[in-house]
Amino acid sequence: MMQIKEQFNEDRRDALQEVVNIAMGQAGDSLAKLFSTFVELSIPKFHLCDVTELNQELSKNAAYAEKITILRQPFSGQLRGEGIAIFNNNGVSELANLMGYEGEVTSNNEREMLLDVCSILIGACLNGVTSQLEIALSYTAPTIISQNTTVNEFFNPESIQWRYAMIMEIRLTLEQYDFKSNVLLFLSEDSFPPLIDKLDQMLEEI
Repeated sequence: MMQIKEQFNEDRRDALQEVVNIAMGQAGDSLAKLFSTFVELSIPKFHLCDVTELNQELSKNAAYAEKITILRQPFSGQLRGEGIAIFNNNGVSELANLMGYEGEVTSNNEREMLLDVCSILIGACLNGVTSQLEIALSYTAPTIISQNTTVNEFFNPESIQWRYAMIMEIRLTLEQYDFKSNVLLFLSEDSFPPLIDKLDQMLEEI
C-alpha cells in the first residue's frame, strides 16, 4: 500500500484533483436537472487507504455518524472496482419531493428513486473522469446493499472484496433540503498502473 501511495506524487494528485473537480461539476449539473433545484458540491477531496483502515478514515467525517443507505455500482474495463453512494436517511425521505413524485410513495417507489439517483451520481462522476483520461469502462446496474445502517456497522474488511479504496469526500447538498451524499470508489490493485499512466500522459500535454 505504501508503494501505491508513493506513486501518487504531488503532480499526479493535483492532476487527479482537477479531473475529479470537472467530473463532479458534470455530476452536479445532471442532478440539478433531475431535482430541478440548485445542487451544491464541496471541492472534492480524496485519499487512498487500505480497506483495513477504512472505518478509521470514514469516521473522521461527521456525516457518517448518521443512519445511512448504501448503494453499489460495479464497473470494469481499464479500471476495475465499484462505486459506492452513501445517502443520509433523512434526505432519502425527501427524494419524492425532489423528483416531483406525486401520490403515495411506496417502498418500491423509493427503491427506484434511490437506484436512479445512484446511477446518475456515480455514472456522471466516473464518466467525467474516464472521458478526460480516455479510459473505457462498462457498468453493472446499481443495487441497494444496506439501509438504516452506519459506517461502523457496515464497512469492515470482511465485507469488502477490494483491497484499496479511493475515498472521495464530496459533500453534495441541495438548497432547502436535508439530502446529502458521499461517493467512495473501490479500486482493484491492477487499476492503479493504467490510472497513473493516463495521469502522466495528461501532465505531459500541459
